[in-house]
Amino acid sequence: MTVRSRIFACAALLAVIVGPASADIRAFNTAVQKGDYVAAVAAANETWPAISRANPDAASVAREFGWIAMLAGQPTTALTYAKFLVEQGASLARPDSSPVVSRILHDWASLASAPSQPSRTRLLASLQQRAAAPGQDLISVRAAHALYAQAWAAGDWAQAYDSALLAIRFLDEVGASQSPVRFELRRGVAASSYMRVKSPEAYNAIYDVAAVLAEQIAAEQPGAIRDRYAAEYFAAIAWGDIMYSALDATRQKATPNRSSNIKSIADILYPAPGDTSAPRCRILLDRKFDSPGFPFDARFRDLGGEVIYAMKVEPNGVLSSPRVLASAPHPGFAERLGDAVKSWRWRIEGYAPPSCRMPEAHIFTVEFGLGK
Repeated sequence: MTVRSRIFACAALLAVIVGPASADIRAFNTAVQKGDYVAAVAAANETWPAISRANPDAASVAREFGWIAMLAGQPTTALTYAKFLVEQGASLARPDSSPVVSRILHDWASLASAPSQPSRTRLLASLQQRAAAPGQDLISVRAAHALYAQAWAAGDWAQAYDSALLAIRFLDEVGASQSPVRFELRRGVAASSYMRVKSPEAYNAIYDVAAVLAEQIAAEQPGAIRDRYAAEYFAAIAWGDIMYSALDATRQKATPNRSSNIKSIADILYPAPGDTSAPRCRILLDRKFDSPGFPFDARFRDLGGEVIYAMKVEPNGVLSSPRVLASAPHPGFAERLGDAVKSWRWRIEGYAPPSCRMPEAHIFTVEFGLGK
């Protein structure tokens, strides 16, 4: 069962749970099934006052309403339901059967409403408590992922590492071990570990992620899932490259450079039509460009930067529509290049069409070294 179908199944149960408030709960169920979580929250807010606190399923309803409010991006509303669970869940006619999950919902909504280091710490403690208990739930998955994102943005590498590991565990519990977000989290584990101790082990771990993603891309049919795998692949590659560059000379010498062969992935994602016996055209920048300067970010002061682009190859061979595939360690590098990429000129080296095959898109990498 997918995450989305699990949401539908939970919502459908509410029609049975609530009973007399059927009109409002039908609107809630319909909105959830359409993915219109804002409308679902509106229906939940109308339904909630009619639900008796003596109802044996009041806790389940409150948790579902709070969960959907978080999916709707309304943490303040979710906090109303979560506070009910935390403050009254134990004394209901049927006590809350999942108080640890209710606490996570509360702490997640609190963090989303007012991000802070103390609120991150409280959510991490709740997630660790949940990890010590059996069971599976989607709230813990999303909350752990949200905590990872907040900790990463704050440069709290230890917390980012811990929360990413927890999110991976919770994803595995709900049967989502091949989801693209799990690869994002594996990359996060390796990158946050590297930010704490610049070790070859973390560098190798991120290239292990890239290697598995390359296999997933090769096996997946074109579509949204393959596109997500590709996005994670390029992000892992960009991180791997800047990790290797930041290793000291001694560690670089002792560590094999696993710089990727992006060309093989490009052949899958952006094929070059024509006779496969002819090589893919080799497209190079016509002249060196002037670096726009190094965008400083205190969180990553010891790292260079890298941006991976894809440009559309027009029928006449002109490259256009540059788009960022990945930027590491932060988006500032791509932002610094801005529209300058559009003015760059390109040439074909060696064979020229029709002796070589022009690809649908050209992938290229721009590196920013420290001090440049």
